[in-house]
Amino acid sequence: MDGIAQADRDDVDQRVGDLAELFVSAGWGFFVVGGVVRDLFLGRHSGDIDITTDATPADTLSILERWADTTWDQGARFGTVGARKGDVMVEITTHRSEKYHADSRKPSVEFSSKIDDDLARRDFTINAMAIQLPSWRLVDPFDGRTDLARRVLRTPLTPEIAFSDDPLRMLRAARFLSGYQLTSPVELENAMGVMAERLDIVSKERISEEFSKFLLVEHPSRGVQLLHRTGLMERLFPSSSNHENLQAQSIDLVSRDLELRWACFLWSVLQEGTLVRKALAGLRVSNATASRVGAIIDAARALTEAKKNDQATARRLLHQTRHDLEPAIELLNAYGQPPLPSVLSAIDQVRELEGNEEFRLPLDGNEVAELIGGEGPLVGEMLDRLMDQRLRAGPLSKKDATALIQDWRKNP
Repeated sequence: MDGIAQADRDDVDQRVGDLAELFVSAGWGFFVVGGVVRDLFLGRHSGDIDITTDATPADTLSILERWADTTWDQGARFGTVGARKGDVMVEITTHRSEKYHADSRKPSVEFSSKIDDDLARRDFTINAMAIQLPSWRLVDPFDGRTDLARRVLRTPLTPEIAFSDDPLRMLRAARFLSGYQLTSPVELENAMGVMAERLDIVSKERISEEFSKFLLVEHPSRGVQLLHRTGLMERLFPSSSNHENLQAQSIDLVSRDLELRWACFLWSVLQEGTLVRKALAGLRVSNATASRVGAIIDAARALTEAKKNDQATARRLLHQTRHDLEPAIELLNAYGQPPLPSVLSAIDQVRELEGNEEFRLPLDGNEVAELIGGEGPLVGEMLDRLMDQRLRAGPLSKKDATALIQDWRKNP
């Protein structure tokens, strides 16, 4: 087939060629579909291979049991059966269509015997191509190959139908626009703007998962700008109002680390860790991710507010931001808001003189309780005062810490 390297064809044949023969010999069609076809034309390697067929899930499972080491059918009610043979993973789905009802968060699924019906339900034309095996015949009823060559993002049916059937496709548009450096037609953007509220029927978990995938593409800025232009940004983060300050290109400049990308994305919108954690919790982002993103935001804010370059200030910054200092600096540099060089120099000096480990006290809570002759809130207060002294003056010996506690006990 023109446009696909022979080595890539050989790779697909090696992985699923014998499986295709089994389906064809049983009288069923066998089509490699979706992202793997798109990536074949782009010369990119795809890991798992998605297959569609006119065979029923039961017939598919029967064939797979003769081919695979392991099979699973948890998705059979939706038409999907999975299998693994060696290091080859496949998912095989009966031709189907799926549609959301007006007030439903879950799609209804209808099986079909026609490959074109299956391709019509796909999100975008560049993902609505199939290759029939073993003949390597291209099935491209919506001209996805041309759109891929022209770098245009279109939907197989009208964007209104596509986004109504699965509103999550509006977010997916941002990912594909960025990931493949595509352009978006006016009619697609208009539909996103009109149908933004349709996202309300999609579960927060699905939105969070899709958005995380989007943030991890190499250069997300095109998609961020699309979300801003179409009003989806305000839909996702209704509590924030300063979206006009968003600098989409900044996200392209930071490492492809999910927490850092989230922090960079939200920095111009919500510069308060508490608000960030609340916003991400509303999207059902994991607590661990939300906590780290909020910490990076707080660290970046602390660095922007730091004006003094003495060692006490540097110690306090390190104590507050140590685990998130480097990503916070990377975020601020991406936004063109670097911390004061003198502040960073003071931090480096403290690290050089006192090490890069967390600041620790020479006395623990039990030792402090013994010194003051009791337990309770006063122990915590004394430990806080010791840490304050440690940050102001530098390392404390056990002897000095003991003397301080005794003095404070006598002269509270």
